[in-house]
Amino acid sequence: MPDARLPLVQVPITTGPIPVTYAMAKVDASGRVSDQAVLHALGWMPGEPLTITAEDGAVIIRRDPRGVFTLAPSGYIQIPAPLRTRYGLRARDRILLAAVPRRATLLIYTTALLHQVMTATHTTLLGGEQP
Repeated sequence: MPDARLPLVQVPITTGPIPVTYAMAKVDASGRVSDQAVLHALGWMPGEPLTITAEDGAVIIRRDPRGVFTLAPSGYIQIPAPLRTRYGLRARDRILLAAVPRRATLLIYTTALLHQVMTATHTTLLGGEQP
């Protein structure tokens, strides 16, 4: 009888600190998102001027003294409606927040983009079958 166990995947061991802080968050009906750990990692405070752009399926938020957006007093960042429409973000959608303090940048990934990026890994872990 063939061995039905899946092959083990070698996962590299990180020996130093991970330079990115990750969190899952939910988009509210107004397009607002927040996570205190992410904001703490970035050192962002309410009123912080921000620039919000998008590229390759991700929303990119940077601290920028010339930014026209700001971090709300409540600690929320509002994703502009045109970007929510472009990426199909709706209320209650889950997104991945990735804080990159060295670049004073917050990256927001939709679950659709995460699925696209992770499909090959899922296929490998599922023994060659797509999810």
